[in-house]
Amino acid sequence: RRYSEQASEMAPNAEGLSGAMEEGVVDVREVEGAKCFVLDTESMVRPRHVEKDVQYRILRLENGLEAFLMSDPETDKSAAAVDVRVGYLSDPQDLPGLAHFTEHMLFYSSEKYPKEDEYSKFISEHGGFCNAFTSAEDTNYHFDVNSGDFAEALDRFAQFFVAPLISKDGVGREINAVNSENSKNLNSDVWRNMQLWRHLSKPDHAFHKFGTGSIDTLSRMPKEKGKDTHEEMLSFYSGNYSANLMKLAVYSRLPLDEIEHLVASKFSKVKTLNKAADVFPEDPFHPTDHQRLMVRAVPIRNVHALDLQFLIPPEDEVYRYTPCHYLSHLIGHEGEGSILKLLKDLKWATSLSAGPSPESYSSHSLFLISIELTDEGNDHVEECCKIVFQYLELLRREGIQEWIFEELKNVGETKFHFRDKQSAGYYVREICSGMQVYDRSDLLLAIHQVPREFREDAIRAALDVMTVDRARVLWLSPAHKGKVSGVEPWYKTEYEAEPMSEALAGELRSCGLNERLRLPARNQFIPTNFDLVEPEEGFDRPRMVRKTESSEVWYKPDTRFKTPKGQVYLSLVMPESYATPEAAVCTNLLTKLLVDSMNEVTYYAEVAGLAYAVQSTTTGMQLIFSGYSHKLLVLAEEVLRRLLAYEPNEERFGVLKEQMQKDFENTKFDQPYQQAIYHTSILCLQKKWHIEEYLDVLSRLSFAEFQEFLGRLMRRVSTQSMFLGNLTEAQCVGFSEKLEDIFAEAGSRPTFGSQAPEKRVMELPAGAGRSYSRPVGNEDEENGAVNIVFQIGLDSPKRNVTLQLWVQIAERAAFHSLRSVEQIGYIVCVMGWDSHQVKNVYFILQSSTHHPVAIDASVEKFLVEFEKRLAEMPDQEFADQKQSLKQSKLEKLKNLAQEGKRHWKEIEEGTLSFRRQEVEVEELEGVTLAELREFHVRHFERGSKERRKLSVRIISGKTPKREDAGEGERIEDVYKFKRGLQTYSLI
Repeated sequence: RRYSEQASEMAPNAEGLSGAMEEGVVDVREVEGAKCFVLDTESMVRPRHVEKDVQYRILRLENGLEAFLMSDPETDKSAAAVDVRVGYLSDPQDLPGLAHFTEHMLFYSSEKYPKEDEYSKFISEHGGFCNAFTSAEDTNYHFDVNSGDFAEALDRFAQFFVAPLISKDGVGREINAVNSENSKNLNSDVWRNMQLWRHLSKPDHAFHKFGTGSIDTLSRMPKEKGKDTHEEMLSFYSGNYSANLMKLAVYSRLPLDEIEHLVASKFSKVKTLNKAADVFPEDPFHPTDHQRLMVRAVPIRNVHALDLQFLIPPEDEVYRYTPCHYLSHLIGHEGEGSILKLLKDLKWATSLSAGPSPESYSSHSLFLISIELTDEGNDHVEECCKIVFQYLELLRREGIQEWIFEELKNVGETKFHFRDKQSAGYYVREICSGMQVYDRSDLLLAIHQVPREFREDAIRAALDVMTVDRARVLWLSPAHKGKVSGVEPWYKTEYEAEPMSEALAGELRSCGLNERLRLPARNQFIPTNFDLVEPEEGFDRPRMVRKTESSEVWYKPDTRFKTPKGQVYLSLVMPESYATPEAAVCTNLLTKLLVDSMNEVTYYAEVAGLAYAVQSTTTGMQLIFSGYSHKLLVLAEEVLRRLLAYEPNEERFGVLKEQMQKDFENTKFDQPYQQAIYHTSILCLQKKWHIEEYLDVLSRLSFAEFQEFLGRLMRRVSTQSMFLGNLTEAQCVGFSEKLEDIFAEAGSRPTFGSQAPEKRVMELPAGAGRSYSRPVGNEDEENGAVNIVFQIGLDSPKRNVTLQLWVQIAERAAFHSLRSVEQIGYIVCVMGWDSHQVKNVYFILQSSTHHPVAIDASVEKFLVEFEKRLAEMPDQEFADQKQSLKQSKLEKLKNLAQEGKRHWKEIEEGTLSFRRQEVEVEELEGVTLAELREFHVRHFERGSKERRKLSVRIISGKTPKREDAGEGERIEDVYKFKRGLQTYSLI
């Protein structure tokens, strides 16, 4: 049975809890007068490697709340999450967004902690992070914090569910926050498509609802109906936030008995209604109105796409047999004989994904097949549909293959037992969500989607309903503009929904087989050797183990995680690669063509737990390989040999050039704050080509020119590499020697010393600030944005920690002042930002109600207020802030990937400060409050001769107008501005 069904049956009642021991209960205890039931976890399957020292306990409190406790003596971050089994499907019909609004309001304050924003402020000031989300059937609240502060943080968190102060004063502000969150999604095709799918359902069904909410649904519409949103929210909270509908997950370094006492003492006070969770068993679709449906819709971006959606049996009820996993593996496969391989060969598609749709919920699962089409493919939509149904017919005729299931099970179990350690905050969030659905014995396996039992009937039940008559087809294309008459009410998506023509339906029903489609072969990349290399003593940081005229090799064995995995970072330094915009485009296009050409081989490796990435950089090309060490270097060698032997195909060149052009064109639809960050990089980096230049190059680039460039690109190449993990030094040196031979055989010669890459950053003018304004790329975008940059200076331990301490204190204060009080917008962020070795502070804000010039003025006002806060800060608070930053900086790495990124950044930048965290913590000890105040005055106070400020503004035509341009000199010509600046002297 499903875990949630068990939980419902075990819901508390006085007689049941005072009687004989229930099945599954192994102990009953009393904590501060409240009973606490310990549930059996002996049958729970646990990871053998990453959590071997973690202890587990599951409790059910007397009020029905269930808690999953994890004690990890090695963790330096503790975390907790509560999942409440109520979401936007439970919104009143006439108050869309109420569940989401309730989630927002609980962050305000509580009876025990009445000061506004007390919880979030405490978490932020103690090295933590907190957030929440509302989904169809769940609202999930979660946080992590430095372990030494966990008990206090948990007490504040528990008040969300014990006695929140849901102040009427905050209603207007939080409605604006919800509206701002919704406004940032209005021009996102992902959000628009999800809502269109929901709109095409029975109008009176919960699936039809709009879940985010807006100022219209939460303010204007209720007022028109004489309703008080605050009172409606209180009613929603009191009627749904019941202890027996809550699942709690806790991860801490405390012993289990102490965690149990904390949980029982704080969460036993949560009220219970002993109510069942809302369920929605009725079919959301009318069989003739909403199935066998062909929908044409106009996207925001310049993209052609084809989505096929099928209503299948609820996956939650058959999760042990993973029918969606089995089918998505086959339908979404990219090797020979797959749907995607055939569509690519026909030049009709560039990508395909398959799996559970985000619109799924417990009573009904939806399976989604998404295909990104080429321009040519957009003219062959019916043929693309036919190929999909031909593959589905192949699966039916071939039958459900047990060997495929067992292969997936083998891969899944290997990933589970050797999985990387996750952040505590993410892990508890996943666990408490899973507790609403899965049996205790399966919980950890199920949240990682590991197949358990082969059940042909369960998989076939899903496959059998993936038919023409149950299909919902969404065809997205800008070509539909002006040819459709429907408008979805919330996102204003233009669409037309019609029954699929009888002619097409008949052809798809009788499509038969396609000789070019077949099941995948057995996977030869599945690892079988998990033996660990014995690392050499004293190898606590990377060492250079080989240096020649053409290569530099760094190596570090795994001394932390004891996992059979490795990481290989390889930088190919090619002076020709970024010499001109044409060169940058061609290098970028080469990486895409290379990945495309190898996909049929490398996809098997990725399925088996290996991963690789190839990307162009400003110095050449970077390749990263990761995964099980058994076959990691085999994959790396295969990719590199194919790179050097690559012969471009003119047809694929045309297809990927078209895709690349669309990708660049579609950047104008990025979020305004993303556009602001991009233009900041154009202004601050000495050498960075502009997207507009790339588009001009692409419009003229011929296949012959591309071939000619490839002939030059590899003439001179040098390599810089790092090998990390379960690999021997001899393996890595041997691989590097082989790599040199491969390049020599291909005719490549080492780069000259004079061709060493330079990464330079512009030194912004001191004193008066500068501003640069650009219109937002999408004229329908109602949000504008600003990125306010304060350039601090070159990398140095003392400067770095002072900046980090300033940001730690400022970020929560700025969030509260600029978002909660001034209500500028949903996106308000203060962060440190590295431009190579130059340190900056970014204020990133986005708003549909405030002009960027006005936002700039608000930030200046905040900085004045913040200076006062620093001036009045007590010594103890300052000491606490330093201690919090120290704990954050010394937080243990979770996995090999984190360690690899940290070390590679030092190698790539040339800083080689492999003990950076420890060195900076030593510097932090000496930072005084007076020095922090002086740092603020020097870098942030208006009028300071050392302040280097740049305001990059993205202006929406729908934002309230401003006549004044704000303070500071305006930049009219980017390149003239840069020519007048000096650059920092980097390593």
